[in-house]
Amino acid sequence: MNFLHTLEMTVQNLACHAFRSILASLGVVLGVGAVIAMLAVSEGARGDSLKRIQTLGVDNIIIRSILTGPNGKSGDSAGKSGLDSYGITTRDLEHISSCFENVRHAVPVRHLHKTIYTNGRSTDLKLMGTTPEFLDVSRSTIAGSRGRWLTDQDSESLSLVCVLGTEAAQQLFGATDPLGKSISAGGFSFRVVGVLANRQGAQMDASSPLENIVYIHYATAKALFGNFLMSPESHRLIQVAADYVYVSVKETSQLPDTVARLRAYLGATHDTEDWMLLVPLELLQQQQATQRMFTIVTGAIAGISLLVGGIGIMNIMLANIYERTKEIGTLRALGGKKRTILLNFMLESMALTGCGGVLGLLLGFVIASLIERYAGMQTIVSPLSVAAALVVSVLTGLIFGSYPAWKAASLNPIEALRR
Repeated sequence: MNFLHTLEMTVQNLACHAFRSILASLGVVLGVGAVIAMLAVSEGARGDSLKRIQTLGVDNIIIRSILTGPNGKSGDSAGKSGLDSYGITTRDLEHISSCFENVRHAVPVRHLHKTIYTNGRSTDLKLMGTTPEFLDVSRSTIAGSRGRWLTDQDSESLSLVCVLGTEAAQQLFGATDPLGKSISAGGFSFRVVGVLANRQGAQMDASSPLENIVYIHYATAKALFGNFLMSPESHRLIQVAADYVYVSVKETSQLPDTVARLRAYLGATHDTEDWMLLVPLELLQQQQATQRMFTIVTGAIAGISLLVGGIGIMNIMLANIYERTKEIGTLRALGGKKRTILLNFMLESMALTGCGGVLGLLLGFVIASLIERYAGMQTIVSPLSVAAALVVSVLTGLIFGSYPAWKAASLNPIEALRR
């Protein structure tokens, strides 16, 4: 009896008890399906999180100024004077740029709190002042070949020019080419010289995508609007040198030390914690650690599911031995060898779990698709998870089918025929 004949017998035996075979593999189907769906959701969330983190730049440190309390950092005196002074100062910018040897650039971004108008129509776009290095640290580019970014010459001549994000350009001018057009803000007219594009969809915060902002030079903004701005939210004067500072480091390996020094410096020079550090590399490492933990938990759930399914397979195979005792005795009496019986039962067990694994994969794909469609969550079914599910399901049949197969092969042919 060759292998092909044994395989044919295996298929016939399973077909004779199709419904029971499906029930036997149901535990494997549900286990594999649930694990595939969970891994797809996890992989999708991980990919989305990593994309968002990497858009910030793993070699960047982002400092954000925070208004602490209703009166800023100066306490009651600020409330009486109507001035909120907080966050990163000009001295901080100069110190970080000159005294931190691992810092390549310290790029300020200042929210100017000015309403932007075009053709007499107001918009909700934000006007920001920044420096030429912002294009590099934000991983942005200038769309098209005719436009340009802000330059140092713009600050020296105090040129009234601006650069629009791609979404801001669409909102202001629609399909019309914005280059050479003008916008108004704070009583000044700015000529559009370029359009900023950021393919990664980076944003400063949840309400500030880089492509939905209007940019002017930091020095020009300071010269035009001064050190004090009126906040439209609180209707109070605010004084802050930069709402955000993008600190780009030279050596990523030294980034933890630079972060520690920045925290120590800001903690020592600020009376209150009116600043916050955002370190994309730390976020990336935390995300990876969380992903590893989730993978371990998912693996444990998968193990329990397959254990339950494997026990069901073993139970069915032991029942098959009792039902097919006469068949086994006849095969042995006609010259069938122990290894033939062993192989036959092993193949049946592996076929049950293998088919269960395939059906579980299909179920997992369906669940992942439904989650993505109706819950709006990105799901990714990786080839590694598919291969692992198939291999593990077959191994489950191999492991849990070993004992029933050995027991069937060990039957005495005379006693089997007598039964």
